Amino acid sequence: MPAEKSPRTPPETPLSELARRAADDPHRVHVEDVDGRSLSYAETATEARRWAAAYRSIGVEPDEIVVTMQNNSIDSMLGWYGLGWLGATEAPVNVDYRADLLVHALNLTRARTMACLGQFVPRLLQVANRLEHLRQVVVLDDEDVPELPWRCWIASELLAGAEPAEDLELPAPWRIGAILFTSGTTGPSKAVRLPWAQIMAMAQGAFLIEDLTADEVIYNPGPTYHVGSKCFPTLAALLGARHLMRPWISERRIAEDYLRHGVTTGTAPREWVLEPDAPDAVASALRNVLVPTMHPSFIPPRERRGWRMYSTFNMTELSCPVGYPTWNADRFDDRGRASQGTVRPGYEVRIVDEHDQPLPAGEVGEIVFRSDIPWVLNAGYLNMPEPTAAAWQGGWFHTGDAGYLDDEGWFYFIDRLKDCIRRRGENISSFDVEMSVMAHPEVALAGAIAVKENDRPGANEEVKVCCVRTEGSSLDGEGLVRWLIGKMPRFMVPRYVEFSDELPLTPTQKVRKVELRKVPLTERTFDREAAGIEIPRDG
Repeated sequence: MPAEKSPRTPPETPLSELARRAADDPHRVHVEDVDGRSLSYAETATEARRWAAAYRSIGVEPDEIVVTMQNNSIDSMLGWYGLGWLGATEAPVNVDYRADLLVHALNLTRARTMACLGQFVPRLLQVANRLEHLRQVVVLDDEDVPELPWRCWIASELLAGAEPAEDLELPAPWRIGAILFTSGTTGPSKAVRLPWAQIMAMAQGAFLIEDLTADEVIYNPGPTYHVGSKCFPTLAALLGARHLMRPWISERRIAEDYLRHGVTTGTAPREWVLEPDAPDAVASALRNVLVPTMHPSFIPPRERRGWRMYSTFNMTELSCPVGYPTWNADRFDDRGRASQGTVRPGYEVRIVDEHDQPLPAGEVGEIVFRSDIPWVLNAGYLNMPEPTAAAWQGGWFHTGDAGYLDDEGWFYFIDRLKDCIRRRGENISSFDVEMSVMAHPEVALAGAIAVKENDRPGANEEVKVCCVRTEGSSLDGEGLVRWLIGKMPRFMVPRYVEFSDELPLTPTQKVRKVELRKVPLTERTFDREAAGIEIPRDG
């Protein structure tokens, strides 16, 4: 669906915005961490150039890739900025990477320099003989490290001897601003090349930026290897606002962080959705709330608290090409699915069949995108020409997701193509099932999969949800199913429910459903039909 017109070209890079703010309003706070450390825009720019000088002093060159492994912090942001100012590129990896995953990331990037916390050095040593390109390691803290087979530097010593580099030019928008790894749910993780212009466009589309101000406090819980750690500092720089950094995502600490630091913009803490009149919720400054989709359970607390909610469709390879045209833009189809908005100016979306032929409004197919703004979509997968060619077949980026457009151009995400469930003629989104199940106050995490009745092609599939309870809960399969009846379409109510202490996760914390499908039914699986629970037609 073509857009009416394109917006202005995104500002060149986050660094150009940072430099402009540092010149125009040098004392305004750009970043704060949960422990109280903060830097102004001018201080941030100065320290970023110091990091650039430190990396240059050990031989890091423009266009070089440096792999990092660290928690989300002011120093992690400064390191990213510094590499960008130098013309190099950061490739942050998951702090849980080890063994084969760590080897894959380092060898794929061909990085000769890695910067990591001292606690992760033993993992490097365990695979040292398999690392083909690594030549030097920068230890980001002062922790004692064992003798290494590579040259070793201590970041604090490098920084102490470095003067901020004043001779460096800002990177152009088409230069690669970051390399981020995909989840690897269908094979080895791919390293996505994100141009600076893409990061800028992503920040512009993460909220209705024209309605935000320099007074916002934006929550940035990371992690460093997720697009949010690049998007939220950029959004703050675009606004001249402040963003708050947390070392890692902690559901338990979100509400505390919001109250202590006056966060205005972020996701809604789960307990505030369930109890919108709780004293903490009432006292908070939160007003701009990002949601993955407008689940009906979000509407009552939104109305009670006066929150402005926004939803967008995005992935690492994109830049929020779809989003709400206004705050609280609720639109549901006849099955109760929420739209994630309309296509942003400058982007085009198609819904296509397996031969890339466009499908009519209302018909589900693969979601593909392109843009008439240069460099706002990914620049392919690093050192993976065949997956890059397949993803960009025909000049459109193929998401691997299923969705549709209605006859007025509203966009609906259905599911990953491989995760759709076909039950008695109905196409069921595992995403929709999971959202409904996780609305239960005693479900902390859920993953929905299909259980086939037999191995014949086209065999009927039943819905199974694998769940993790909240702490102290004794919820069982029957209790969950009875709670869901009447809250979701009857054909979506799971037949099977299984509770576990944990679910397998990808490096980006998505449920790894390929593992759940290996043993679809176990002795712990609750069967709604075997239990004799009927779903009323009017339920």
